[in-house]
Amino acid sequence: MELDNLKTLWKEQGPPGDEWEQTDLLAMLQKRSRGPIDRMKRNVRIEAVMLIVTYIPTILLYILMFQGTLWGISVIMAVILVIFLVYFYLKNRLLKKMECVTCEVRSNLAGQIEVLGKYVRFYYWGSTLSLVIGWIIAYEVIIYAKHEVHPHMIFSWWFSPAFLLALLIPLGIGGYFLNRRRANKLYGRHIKKLKELLQEMDEV
Repeated sequence: MELDNLKTLWKEQGPPGDEWEQTDLLAMLQKRSRGPIDRMKRNVRIEAVMLIVTYIPTILLYILMFQGTLWGISVIMAVILVIFLVYFYLKNRLLKKMECVTCEVRSNLAGQIEVLGKYVRFYYWGSTLSLVIGWIIAYEVIIYAKHEVHPHMIFSWWFSPAFLLALLIPLGIGGYFLNRRRANKLYGRHIKKLKELLQEMDEV
């Protein structure tokens, strides 16, 4: 209904280039877009909190336990945490900017949506890489347990480095598709709605 009203108003107001086109048109578009944008902002906040809650205790665990010999794992996890927090900050800032009715013209809004799509692609690639790194960290913990905690522990063939590293291929592929599906659920479908709204405005 809003789109029909918008089409009628646009026809009554005159050809493109009027002042109304840059203000009311963008306001109507972003008003209809605020639902997907708000949902993505909420998802960003939730994921950032979950990342902090899970990573910080684990980082401290590897620093304080195992006689400090696994401090390198804490460094790796801290780097991953910082990268993703910066990523969440940039994406949240972009989403806030997209909500501003008077800040951006329609062409800039389209560009912002494209940047948001790139952020989402970074998200599922980065999540997949983090999963693979997590698998390597788990392997390092097992090796540490073998040599330091229980030096006489007998390991089966499936604890061999070759076998564990070979699992990285199916783990990485499976993690990629799962993360991509999750990213689409949290962000991709909302970006698609925004693109459809812009396309509808082009067809007016």
